[in-house]
Amino acid sequence: MERTLYSVSDLVSKTRALLELSFKNIYVEGEVSNVHYHTSGHLYFVVKDSLSELKCVMFKNANSNLRFRIENGMRLVCFGSLSMFEQRGQLQFATKRIELSGIGALHQAFETLKVKLLNEGLFSNEHKLKIKKIPKKIGIITSGEGAALKDILHVLKRRSPFLEVVIRPARVQGENAAEDISNGIIEMSNLDSVDAIIIGRGGGSIEDLWAFNEETLAKVIFNCSIPIISAVGHETDFTISDFVSDVRAATPTEAAEIICSSRDELMAYIISFQEKLISYVYSHNSGKKIEINNMLNRLMLLQPSNVIKSKQASLGAFYSFLVNHINELIELKKIRFLGITNQLQSIGPENVLRRGYSIAVNKKTKKIIRIASELLINEKFILKTSNGNLEAKKIK
Repeated sequence: MERTLYSVSDLVSKTRALLELSFKNIYVEGEVSNVHYHTSGHLYFVVKDSLSELKCVMFKNANSNLRFRIENGMRLVCFGSLSMFEQRGQLQFATKRIELSGIGALHQAFETLKVKLLNEGLFSNEHKLKIKKIPKKIGIITSGEGAALKDILHVLKRRSPFLEVVIRPARVQGENAAEDISNGIIEMSNLDSVDAIIIGRGGGSIEDLWAFNEETLAKVIFNCSIPIISAVGHETDFTISDFVSDVRAATPTEAAEIICSSRDELMAYIISFQEKLISYVYSHNSGKKIEINNMLNRLMLLQPSNVIKSKQASLGAFYSFLVNHINELIELKKIRFLGITNQLQSIGPENVLRRGYSIAVNKKTKKIIRIASELLINEKFILKTSNGNLEAKKIK
């Protein structure tokens, strides 16, 4: 009997081909563990039951379409194909799509995302935008065929027939619904003068409303610069969009009532505004009267006679200052002059002679003799003293 010999790589490669052919586009259900979001964008995790576990990978291109974040402990239904990682000979499930399994899993995913966004500050009141009291233009993002749109338009027509309305039909249920609603919000943000946006739909199960529980939509709502009213389902239905939006309405009808005031409310607002306007005009006029009086007083001061008097007073004050300043300078100069005179007198020839000194002067030239060599032997000279002159002669 001839035996068949395989290399390891050949056997693994053939096994992979058989697996991918035999277990292509199948569903597998289990509990998730070992979730790891890799920096490459790939998602790695394990699905298991009470007896076995299976390693799974969801590559970046498929992971980017995932509508919620996978957490350990969730029960999932994964769609994809069984394959093998050839380098390690490791069985793995190449996941293309993931769904939550059962109502309990949906509630768990809802609570998990709710806590995550709460911690990130997306529900904080400080980020909520206020809706204008009297908006001129609003946008509506909902199903173009649903009852929610009819209810909203009915209320708007009755309460604010002058209001301009822009409708952007969108999917509100099923695959890509959250993405469609998000795109609608972005489109509305790029329009001119939209004062508020209503997003919503009628009631339904948690599966029906799930588009409004997706993180991508929550982030778009949070980053929108236009106030958003979330009106999803019935009064008892709460979605992530309700928490992130600037205002939550229990129903689409209530959203329309919030966005446009009734005639009585508008009348009360107009009366209140009128009273504030009258009060402002009165206080403004009082302020203007005071301002006018102050201007008149300044004009009186600027009359020619008053200006001349003011200039004369200023000139007189300056003259007095100038005279006083000159006198002070003269006195200072006198004191300085006397000081210099005294210094000069103290070092003058007369004072030197009074201290017992004498000065030798050439008899012919009358110049002071500073050294003996300036005279000849037997040449006569004069000695000046403090009380008279003496005639002397150089002897050697």
